[in-house]
Amino acid sequence: MVIRDWLSWFFSRVDFHLLNAHSLRTYSLTALVLAGTVVLEIAARRNWRIRYGSTNFRIDVLYYVFYYGGIYHVLVFVWIYKILIGFVTTYAPWLQMRLVADAPPAVQIAAIIITADFFGYWSHRLRHVSNLLWSFHTIHHSQTVMTIMTNYRFHFVDETVLRLCLFIPFQMLGTTLEVWLWLDFIFTWVLLLQHSEWDWTYGPLGRIFVSPAFHRIHHAKDQRLHNCNYAMLFSFWDDMFGTAERSAPPPAEHGLEGNPVPETVWGQIVYPFILVARELRRRATAVTPPIRSVPE
Repeated sequence: MVIRDWLSWFFSRVDFHLLNAHSLRTYSLTALVLAGTVVLEIAARRNWRIRYGSTNFRIDVLYYVFYYGGIYHVLVFVWIYKILIGFVTTYAPWLQMRLVADAPPAVQIAAIIITADFFGYWSHRLRHVSNLLWSFHTIHHSQTVMTIMTNYRFHFVDETVLRLCLFIPFQMLGTTLEVWLWLDFIFTWVLLLQHSEWDWTYGPLGRIFVSPAFHRIHHAKDQRLHNCNYAMLFSFWDDMFGTAERSAPPPAEHGLEGNPVPETVWGQIVYPFILVARELRRRATAVTPPIRSVPE
C-alpha cells in the first residue's frame, strides 16, 4: 500500500513537470533544433546515421528525459531546494535582498542572465580544478560523438553542484519564477547549438557569445584543451579571466584520453564514485605519516 501510494505520488509529480506549458515549449525547441541539425548534416553529406543511431546518442537522450521529464526535479532537486530555502529563510534572511525584484521583466531577465553566466563560468572552472568535482564532470566530457543532446549529459551530482552555485545569487536578485523559466529557455537554445559538431564561429559575435567552434575546443580529446573555454553563454568571460583559446584547430577527436568512462547508464552513474574513492584514498595515504622504527 505504501509503495503504491508513493508511486502514485511520484508519477503525479512527474506528470506535472512533463505537461506544463514551459516543458512543452522546451520539448518543441529541442525537437526543432535537433531536426534542423539532422537536415543540415544530410545536406552536408555527413554520416548522420552513425551519429544519431549510436549508443552514445541514445544515452544522451536518456539524460534529457531524466532532467526535462521531471524525474531529477522530483527525486533530487525539489528536496534540496526546499532545504536551502528553509535554511536561508531561518538563518540567513539577509541574503534575500531582492535587488531586481521590482525592476521591469526585461531588466530582471538581463540581470539574471549575466549573473547566472558569471557564476556558471566559475562553477565550470571549479569543476575542472577540483579532482573530486572533476570525477563527476568527466561524464560530460566522455562523449566522443558530439550532438546537441550532449548538452544534457551530466551526472546528477555535477548538475546539482551547478544549481547550488546559482542558488545564492538568484536569492539575492529576487527574480520571479517566470524570469527563471525565460532564463532556462534562452540558455537551452544557445547551449544546444554549442554542443553540435559544427564549425560555426558566429563571426564577430563569437567574441561575445560562445559558438559551437569555441566550445568544441573545450571538448577536445587533448587534455590540455580541457582547461580553456569554460564560458556557458558569453565567451568574453574567458577573455576576461585568461582562459580563452581561439587559435586551436577544430578537434579531430572528442572525449577523454583512453575513453575510461563506460558507455552505459549504470556505468556512468557509478564511475565517478569510484574515482572519488580513489582520490580520497590517495589523500589519506598522502597525509598519513610514515611509521618510524623505534631503535632498540
